[in-house]
Amino acid sequence: MEYKADIFYIDQVLDGKSNAFSFLVERHKDRAFNLAFKIAGNREEAEEITQDAFLKAYRSLGRFRRQASFNTWLYRIVYNTAISLVRGRKKGILSVEEFPASIVDFISYTANEQEAERDYRNSIVNFALQKINEDERALISLYYYDEMDIGEISDITGITKSNIKVRLFRARQKMLDIIEKIEKKNLIHNGKA
Repeated sequence: MEYKADIFYIDQVLDGKSNAFSFLVERHKDRAFNLAFKIAGNREEAEEITQDAFLKAYRSLGRFRRQASFNTWLYRIVYNTAISLVRGRKKGILSVEEFPASIVDFISYTANEQEAERDYRNSIVNFALQKINEDERALISLYYYDEMDIGEISDITGITKSNIKVRLFRARQKMLDIIEKIEKKNLIHNGKA
């Protein structure tokens, strides 16, 4: 099936053909979910956020100003919904000392050492990502995972471009500090320090 531009489906919905919204959901659901997941940190909340965001978008479609892309407008809704939910919950976060694995654990689960090293590094980065606050996590996700530029992120978050650059720098520094602590702890644990 060939998809038309977002604006075609928006006009269809506004003309009373509500089922046209399903085309917008289908087109944007994966990226919306990924953003929600990066902010919330778990699948169930990300699914809830994504559903809530699409519902909010549907109900607000009449207020969509066509100056920005639907994509940007929708991701702003996802971003705000996710930040609100995460800020509203209390969650116990593991300390660096409680990081659940070392490279040795990954080697025992995989057939080759390179794959184990990659999986271990990915788990450390994901752990560090969950340790920073939700605003920083969202910026890191939009910039690195979704490969958006600073201007797009500014449109989605409402944060100035210069402030985004500063926050990205600080978030990367925090993550680096967390990763270094884990690495140091694992070196000591494995008797290499």
